[in-house]
Amino acid sequence: MKINTLGLSTLVVTLLWANPSLAHHVMGGDIPVTFLHGFLSGLGHPIIGLDHLAFIVAVGLIASLHQNAYFSPFAFLAGTLGGIALQLKFVEIHFVEFAIAGSVVLLGALVIRAKHLRVFITISIFVVAGILHGYAYGENIVGAELTPLTAYLMGLLTIQYAIAVLVITFMGLIAKANNSVIPVRIMGGVVLGIGLAFMAENISNAAL
Repeated sequence: MKINTLGLSTLVVTLLWANPSLAHHVMGGDIPVTFLHGFLSGLGHPIIGLDHLAFIVAVGLIASLHQNAYFSPFAFLAGTLGGIALQLKFVEIHFVEFAIAGSVVLLGALVIRAKHLRVFITISIFVVAGILHGYAYGENIVGAELTPLTAYLMGLLTIQYAIAVLVITFMGLIAKANNSVIPVRIMGGVVLGIGLAFMAENISNAAL
């Protein structure tokens, strides 16, 4: 059966624009206090943040261009944990939101390029960007007890890897039906546009 390339591309793009009302942290933006609240908050955070979601989708797109595609997203997850640890240790990283927007722009551009990257370069980008995104995630759980904190991390890692796997799987289906890189580049353009929008917003806010 022939796979509808446009349909699959549209589905992934729609994922990027998912309604942020899914969670506003599930418990109204408060620090999670139970295991369930922590887990649901971890699941919701990457989805309600469009810049985070765009980057995770881009991680899946980049990974799909390489062998062992399902392995490389773990580098981003490891970086995420590192960034959260820095936040919980009260290490200060300046201009993190601008840097996150820049990471989205970078990955969007790399997706548009649609070329195989050296493994070391891919892993390095994923780890560094993961630290930035994780640092931003961690801001919302500073002060949480161990149980909800652990649950938050479980939910966060689960949803991020699930999104990346979903994208990788879709791209595998597209590759089987149509060897064109056009769908990849279209989605890369969407990611790039989101990154530029957030970068412009950060510049505008800094100028005020």
